[in-house]
Amino acid sequence: MLYPALGRTFQVAAVLSVVLAAARAQGDVPSLTDFVLAADKADPGALKLPPPPTPQEIALDEAVTAGRHWRIETDRGPIHVWIPANYDAATAATIVFVHGYFVTVDDAWTDYRLPQQFALSGTNAMFIVAQAPMTKRESLVWPSLTALVRTVKDSVDVPMPTQRLVAVGHSGAYRTLAAWLPNPQLDTVVLLDALYGEFRFVPWLREGKNRRFVNIAYETDRYSDEMHRYLPSTVRVDGLPTTGFPDARILYAKTDVGHWQLVTDGVALPLALRA
Repeated sequence: MLYPALGRTFQVAAVLSVVLAAARAQGDVPSLTDFVLAADKADPGALKLPPPPTPQEIALDEAVTAGRHWRIETDRGPIHVWIPANYDAATAATIVFVHGYFVTVDDAWTDYRLPQQFALSGTNAMFIVAQAPMTKRESLVWPSLTALVRTVKDSVDVPMPTQRLVAVGHSGAYRTLAAWLPNPQLDTVVLLDALYGEFRFVPWLREGKNRRFVNIAYETDRYSDEMHRYLPSTVRVDGLPTTGFPDARILYAKTDVGHWQLVTDGVALPLALRA
């Protein structure tokens, strides 16, 4: 996994929540200082340092640093752009990642370690991550994919990619991706547990024989099963094969790794991008 620190954070949070719940039941809620030792009272021998980064993590961080990153401020929120060190616009794709609910684009960029996952994919591409709705009630932030890409083009000092235009979305991102389907340049859609009954992808695939679709499902498998019945050419995969996905225009993978883990475990996203 690429995220041992994130896992440790969840474990600590779970322990604290249990302790606090028990204290509330007893009518004695401890303060934060009850959990934090003063510096002069800490026992250095009892402190456990986090494990050192693995060679793979170091290599990924170095690859991210070797590339280039822009954070573009707009009236629709920030946009993150990253390209690898070997970026070649003549053969590169444009890959736009859309986060789901309950997270900002800045938090997704950092907490999901998106540049590291992009680097792990080994894909020659310009990776774009923009603000998206944080709740179901919010309006789309970027209803036009063309406007988003044009904003990036006007803000970076490198040539734009000339090959595929790919949209990748997790969870509630399906609303944004569905709105982008009329864009004639969009030729590939990747869903990371993001179907939720949105079946406009079916006619979009039928209308363009060169369009590609990768659907990785965990809790959206019921919707996915139904939709892929209308797409008989679907290639079905069990789990996330370490050897990579098969070459297919329409790919449907069922996994049990978990809804959030699909964007945090550093496996599903690079695997889908390499497909």
